Amino acid sequence: MIVMPAAPLRNAGVVSVYVNTVFSEEECDEILASLDETKWEEALVGGVEEKGKFTHAPDYRSNYQQTVPVREDGFPLNRIADEISIANSSLWRFDLGGFVKDDMPWVMDYCRQGDHNDWHVDLGQRATASRKLGFSLQLTEGTEYEGGDLGFHRIQKDRKDLTGKGTLIVFPSFWLHRVAPMTKGARKVVVGWVHGPSFR
Repeated sequence: MIVMPAAPLRNAGVVSVYVNTVFSEEECDEILASLDETKWEEALVGGVEEKGKFTHAPDYRSNYQQTVPVREDGFPLNRIADEISIANSSLWRFDLGGFVKDDMPWVMDYCRQGDHNDWHVDLGQRATASRKLGFSLQLTEGTEYEGGDLGFHRIQKDRKDLTGKGTLIVFPSFWLHRVAPMTKGARKVVVGWVHGPSFR
């Protein structure tokens, strides 16, 4: 006789994308004002040449980045972490730890025509292996640029819902997504990941 295991508890929300306006325009402007124009660097891509290694690969990804300036009181990462905790409780219910020192959030600047980030997932090797949830915080209003939109495989969202200044978008790190090529203007966002124990 074959003994079958009990049916797993299936979470219908596991592939959800969470969207909410969390920061005011003034708070977004404060984050932008805290950036250091001398610290922009070309964004890198992991796993193109070697597993777990990040390299410059403009065919896959083209934009500038710098680490997020964090105030002594933890702003803006504390606000982001609080909102992600709320979202996780209602949707994915993943076992989360938090941000980690070797994979801290970035401010991404898509400012050149053609800047993009091709279809990819955020879960990978080494420092990225414990990513559970990814997020994107809009620092610029969607009316200020064309192209450059965040898109998800087989999950439809209206552009206006994802591009409002101060909007936080949260999604599973294993879900396929991209940033379409920029055609006009510039888009700045805070991008990062909340880590936790391995999926099991």
